[in-house]
Amino acid sequence: MADSKSQLVGSVISDRYEVHEEIGRGIFGAVYEGFHRQIEKPIAIKVLFQQVEAHDTGFKRFHREAQAASVLNHPNIVKIYDFGVSDSGRPYIIMDRVEGQNLKDILLKEGRMEAARALPVFLQICDALAHLHEHGFLHRDIKPDNIILHDTAFQKDYATLVDFGIAKKINEPKNRKLTMEGTVVGTPAYMSPEQVMGKKLDNRSDIYAFGVLMYVVLTSKLPISGGDAIETMTKQVTDNPTDIGRACPGIKIPKGLEMIINKALSKSPADRQKSMQELYQQLKACT
Repeated sequence: MADSKSQLVGSVISDRYEVHEEIGRGIFGAVYEGFHRQIEKPIAIKVLFQQVEAHDTGFKRFHREAQAASVLNHPNIVKIYDFGVSDSGRPYIIMDRVEGQNLKDILLKEGRMEAARALPVFLQICDALAHLHEHGFLHRDIKPDNIILHDTAFQKDYATLVDFGIAKKINEPKNRKLTMEGTVVGTPAYMSPEQVMGKKLDNRSDIYAFGVLMYVVLTSKLPISGGDAIETMTKQVTDNPTDIGRACPGIKIPKGLEMIINKALSKSPADRQKSMQELYQQLKACT
């Protein structure tokens, strides 16, 4: 989605947030490197695209992203500090500036991860998603693009979950829903069968997407893919995932881990893990 970078770069929002260079783009807005003048700290600033801003639903989704992340307090979830509308009428979110690379770029550069390196990353993200679900939200867009890894003085591959642009309240009243049943929202390759079909979702839809993520990290391939978005979504409903050993000949992963991933990728939500907490305990048993 196009937006004028020049209007924002070099500006100051609400007399305290300096807008520096653009560092990324999400579904509804661009993310800029910034600086908080009052506390003298680097920050990230997400600003809603003008095209999205014109639509009431787009603004409400942006507001809900801020709400979803602001009520969460987890070491592996990006911290939101502020939400508001600038003097020029642009909605914005102020969040932690997360250093590192997103998981997608790491996989493109380095190839698949060995299980020994991947498991600690899986545990961090699984725990973060469990926290999200406990607070009544679904992420609905779990994928490598939305996970940032960096090394700290104490830990390699410290993971941070970002971008809650299509997060959704679990059991949201119908009169407050921004996505009507029958409407498809998400990234096709990571969408659960029920998400593709526009059905009512619960935490097990995120479990499916997390299963896809684990598969991709370990093999550098998608369990299900098509020539385009429509074909991919159709296959999510009709096709079974390619066996990990066939997708990546010679791969060595704990048998238990392969079983966990296969269970998470079950077509029926009833056949998957019941919760992220259950999945976390299963992953922990593989370490």
